[in-house]
Amino acid sequence: MRNLIALAGMVFCLSSCAVNQGIVLNYNPEAHEKIVSNKTISVNVSDERPFIKDKSKPSAFIGKFRGGYGNPWNAYTDGKVPLAQVFVQDLVKEVKALGLQMQESNADRTIKVEILDYNFDAYINGRFWYEIKISVLDQNNVVLDENTFKDEIEIKGSFWLGPMGAFKDKLPEVHQSILKRMIRENSQLIDTLR
Repeated sequence: MRNLIALAGMVFCLSSCAVNQGIVLNYNPEAHEKIVSNKTISVNVSDERPFIKDKSKPSAFIGKFRGGYGNPWNAYTDGKVPLAQVFVQDLVKEVKALGLQMQESNADRTIKVEILDYNFDAYINGRFWYEIKISVLDQNNVVLDENTFKDEIEIKGSFWLGPMGAFKDKLPEVHQSILKRMIRENSQLIDTLR
């Protein structure tokens, strides 16, 4: 009985600690050959997730963890920064890392991103899924390139620590791979920015 009470207390403590902690998605772009271009670039991101648009979840929501009995609690970006804002910051870093010139308005090209899904559900193991639409528009809002990226990924946790430790470790890596796939590994999009 004592062991059961101790285990319940530990699960509660871990759950309580996790409730107030965000997941750092900070993108640090790797070095890359600079793209030669005289075009200026702007970035526009909108969060189109249904539960954000209907305001049933806050804009910083990125998924949910589950406690010992499967009881869920929301997980957020670090500092509860809106996910769209995180994407803007990360895309700006990526554009600059590629050697392209940023300009907030009247740019030659606009990278438009729509977050259609970005979510996870984690108990002992977790499942993360996303769907991101990215377009490049010219100054007349003509679409020059458009693509949608989606995937579902399993992230394994452990019984004692739950999925929180695994998600804090792995989700930033997954986020980084999404950004790379959207921009630097997307040769067709890169061609429109030259």
